[in-house]
This record gives sequence, structure tokens and C-alpha cells, in this order.
Amino acid sequence: MKFSLVSFLVVFILHGNSIPQFQDGNIEFVCFRKQAAAKQCHYNFKVDGAKYRYVDIGCRFVKKEEVIEKVKDGSLGLARDWKVECGEVKEKPADSDNKI
Repeated sequence: MKFSLVSFLVVFILHGNSIPQFQDGNIEFVCFRKQAAAKQCHYNFKVDGAKYRYVDIGCRFVKKEEVIEKVKDGSLGLARDWKVECGEVKEKPADSDNKI
């Protein structure tokens, strides 16, 4: 009985240490959207090319840099897929400024 309990605890501790942690290099902040009516702030990230999101209910964080740091530290949990898509930024062609 004691042996099985001790072996379970050892396996549990070893398994907890093998969980991969986020690294600074693979987290990319993509965009931020605020929904004023719902009082929600949506932060979209890409982790190794996969889409992840963090939804701040009540917009507690004032600065988005604060959220980015907490995500990189691993203290904020991310959900899979984006709830709110980001608008694509369209660049102007270089010759559009010279039109007569």
C-alpha cells in the first residue's frame, strides 16, 4: 500500500516537471480588439503558428504590454482559436502617391 502511494507520487512529480513551458521565442502578439458594449478586450496570439486568444473580461489590464509579458511568463492561460478576427492591414502601393 505504501509502495503504491510512493510510486504514484514519484510519477506525479516527474510528470509535472515534463510539461513544456512557453518560451519567449515562439509567442507572437498579433492584435488587440476592444468590445465596449460587452466590456471585453480580446488579445490574439500565435504560438508556433497556431492561433490562441486571451479574453480579458472587464478589460482589467490597462496596457497591452502587461498582458503580453504575462503570457510570455506563462501566468495567463490562452484558449485555442480566435474569437474575434483581426482586420488585415492593407498597404498602399508605392506609386499611388504620385498620381496626377
